[in-house]
Amino acid sequence: MSQHPRLLWPYATFAFVVGLGWFVLAPLVPDIINQFHGSLGSVLLLISLYGYTMIIGSLPAGLWIAKKGPQPVLRWAIILTVVGLFLRAMASVYSILLIAQIIAALAYPFLIAPIGSILRLSGILRTKMATGLVIGCLFLGMAVSSILGPHLSLRTDFWLTAVVSLIVGIWLWMSSRVIVAEAPLTLGRIRIVVSRWWLIGFVISSISVMYGSISTTALSHWHVPNALVLGGVLSSLTFLGSAFGAIGFGWLAEQKNNSTGLQRLLAILSFGFLLACALELTGLLTPEASALDLAFLGFGIVGNGWYTLALERAARQAQNAGSAGLATAGYSMASNIGVAVIPVLLGPLVTQRPLWWLGLVVLTALIAMVVPFVTKQDDPSLMAHRTA
Repeated sequence: MSQHPRLLWPYATFAFVVGLGWFVLAPLVPDIINQFHGSLGSVLLLISLYGYTMIIGSLPAGLWIAKKGPQPVLRWAIILTVVGLFLRAMASVYSILLIAQIIAALAYPFLIAPIGSILRLSGILRTKMATGLVIGCLFLGMAVSSILGPHLSLRTDFWLTAVVSLIVGIWLWMSSRVIVAEAPLTLGRIRIVVSRWWLIGFVISSISVMYGSISTTALSHWHVPNALVLGGVLSSLTFLGSAFGAIGFGWLAEQKNNSTGLQRLLAILSFGFLLACALELTGLLTPEASALDLAFLGFGIVGNGWYTLALERAARQAQNAGSAGLATAGYSMASNIGVAVIPVLLGPLVTQRPLWWLGLVVLTALIAMVVPFVTKQDDPSLMAHRTA
């Protein structure tokens, strides 16, 4: 297979753009309500659309790239993002804003869900590092937009993300031309491998989002000073930690022939930081700003580092490069099902029944923590065959 490593940077940068366009909405919720006369629920729907489209579009995206190769999938991700964000910037009523956000959100599963095949069929061989870079850039975009968004006007934020998406989209479009000739038309038997690694994606994603969504409510319940501001800071720290964890641990895992030991270490550390966050949110440990900052940042770093390595391992279990996209698409689908279900079901219990909530969170985390301890390291020769 020809190697086209120059595709990696525009691909990762466009993932940053998707994160930027997505979470710039979070700090703008009050402004959107005022300018578009929507309810809180209708505005929060705009943010949740990315998760819903990932659930619906992950497997179709994986199948498409398995049959047609990376280029058409990447180009449709560019088109949908650019069209959606420009339409969003021009929207004057909520209905148009909603349509624009649906269009932009549809790009998310096309860009991220089949990452296993996109990397392999593009000739990128250092897949752990590359997976970490792409996922890390997505979270970095989310962190930057959540921090930058409040300092600019709503229209400035919307137009800035639209223009940046166009510039980076052109770069990725031009870079994707190098893989057209080599993209296989027939990739052999394509099948999805249901993997226990999906459990890690399900748990880490759902608990991360639940912590971010309930932190302000829980801290207000325990009468923590400046709970509203602190809740926003904690979410930003989690995103920043997630970005650095994915990139850093992806690079570190690439230096090792066997990353199982690193996976197990990250599982233990993730459980420790997850438990620290939970104990403070329930008031069993006295919630203090510095301790919360450290706990949420640490959970973002090690949790998303673990999430990224598990995502790459799920892809390595596929029979061939085409099926790798289905494997990571299934992982993304499982992650976003968790995001859609767990915060809604468990989140309210943090103040209503804190001990029950703590027990359920710990049990869920323990189930995921077991995975790297009971899964054998894949045979290197078999992996070379599968990803060739």
